[in-house]
Amino acid sequence: MRKLLLLCALLVGACLHCMAQNYTEVVYLKNGSIIRGIIIEQVPNSSLKIQTTDGSIFAYSMNEVEKITKELGTSRSKYRQAGDTNTFIGERSSLRGYKGFIETGFTFDISDYGADRVELLTTHGYQFNNYLFVGGGVGVNYYTDADLASFPVFASFRANFTNKRITPFGDIKTGYAFGDTEGAFCTVGIGVRLGLAKKKAMNLKLEYTYQEYDYSGYYGSYYYYESESTSGIGLKVGFEF
Repeated sequence: MRKLLLLCALLVGACLHCMAQNYTEVVYLKNGSIIRGIIIEQVPNSSLKIQTTDGSIFAYSMNEVEKITKELGTSRSKYRQAGDTNTFIGERSSLRGYKGFIETGFTFDISDYGADRVELLTTHGYQFNNYLFVGGGVGVNYYTDADLASFPVFASFRANFTNKRITPFGDIKTGYAFGDTEGAFCTVGIGVRLGLAKKKAMNLKLEYTYQEYDYSGYYGSYYYYESESTSGIGLKVGFEF
């Protein structure tokens, strides 16, 4: 359990780091154009080079520059031809706002309890920027060997590690499962996000699951309460919108 808590702490730290790093440098030109990216070279009072989010590099004389600032977040990008140079217009696509997920998969029990299960989950919440998501969700788990079902309710935290169309990500879900198998649970997953059009994406994920199993009853006149735990490795495919 200590290792699981350590993994949770590391992922939360990664989320905070992503938030801290989500700044873009903005160069305003005297002709009215705006270029957003990372300044990779600057010669005082002479020239600068800036690299945009698609990897393009543009060079400008400081005589062409009106001012340089930084801003939080990015949105959709376009380019136009201006003489012999490409001018950046607009901003790169932002994922900020409501975000929903649907995912399904299979978890293989690794604790010898025969707790293999098929899972279907839906998660909804708020995407703060292109990196950090916080929300909650519900699901249904069907235990194939035992013919049992449970219904998890959880909080969800997710971090995209880069601001690219294909990016690795990590997520944590923690909550409580009701039904035939009741108890607290936590999952830690890592995967790959494949961006599609209009903020949509496909997700592939490998996940570790820790699930407590609480049960009670009477043995004669004696009331008993027991708590066991299982763990598993799951493979999931999902769609976000």
